[in-house]
Amino acid sequence: MSHRQRNSLGNTAILWGTLLVVGGLVWLGFGSVAEVSVGPGGIVNLARVVQVGKQHPRKLKLFDAQLSVSSLTPLQFLIGHLNPNLTFVSPIHNQSKGASNTGSTNLQAALSAAVAAYRYLGMPIKPTRGLLVRDVLPQSPAKDVIHPGDLITAVNGLPVSNLLNFETALTSRPRNSTVTLTLDRQNPGLSQITRRQVQVPFNEGKLGVIITTASLYELPTALHISIPKALDGTEGLAEALAIIDSTRHLHLKHSLSIGMIGLVSPDGKLKPVFGIEQRVAAMRAGHLRYVLVPLVQRQSAEQASHGTIAVIGVTYLSQAVQEVERLARAETPKEVVR
Repeated sequence: MSHRQRNSLGNTAILWGTLLVVGGLVWLGFGSVAEVSVGPGGIVNLARVVQVGKQHPRKLKLFDAQLSVSSLTPLQFLIGHLNPNLTFVSPIHNQSKGASNTGSTNLQAALSAAVAAYRYLGMPIKPTRGLLVRDVLPQSPAKDVIHPGDLITAVNGLPVSNLLNFETALTSRPRNSTVTLTLDRQNPGLSQITRRQVQVPFNEGKLGVIITTASLYELPTALHISIPKALDGTEGLAEALAIIDSTRHLHLKHSLSIGMIGLVSPDGKLKPVFGIEQRVAAMRAGHLRYVLVPLVQRQSAEQASHGTIAVIGVTYLSQAVQEVERLARAETPKEVVR
């Protein structure tokens, strides 16, 4: 091989090597990975956004924490693994967090918390069972007729409360091009349910809606809740305590600031939530001293607290009430976090 050929090969190798390095750097800085990062967000005082009738919470400052969710470049993905407050999940995990069905998710969380609170106060509340519309597909014949948050309670006059009798009602309908649905919708104050009937085209045997078994409830008092969308329906425990405090059924000597993490089922049992470590980290950054969490997540919450927050695990709403009253008795006004 001549000297000129060797120089040519060397220059070609340098060129390709440079292109690969530059391409790699561009990919690291501007490419994307198949996961998103979940980190701590801000904390929100739920006591400020809950109103029962004309009453607000009296002495409780109830904080839930937002999550910060962001897409990643490969470089951010690599650097992010050095941050213990971040976790990485597939975007599929967050599919249910789209704008179209956030309202129905928050509605169910708010209703469950409210029902648990009112039942704790001794007020019986009867459920209306059916199929909750989580989303309506873009090309659905039901588009602009059925909306997320509607509860399907009957098909052609036949009551439906689960997926099995829903399918049975659809297949036993008269042979025509439409199906008649009875829809219930919760009013903004959550104290009433409105009912209407609609006819939906049914030519191809599909409605084009995403549904799940759920219940609506008529509450005894108008309840107004303005939950930030970033909380995404996880703030049930704080809502329930805010309702109880608004009705003056909490025995508190003075005000108390406390973190609340957990969903509440209508029977008052706490359910775990996604991102417990990141939520606790947000509360740690907000200098809260106490946080109540579902008992099954206490260990994870304690690890994320780094010993700076007293983590209290509870299983039922009634236990959460007892713990809040105990903390209020143990504190002195000058020790309350502001």
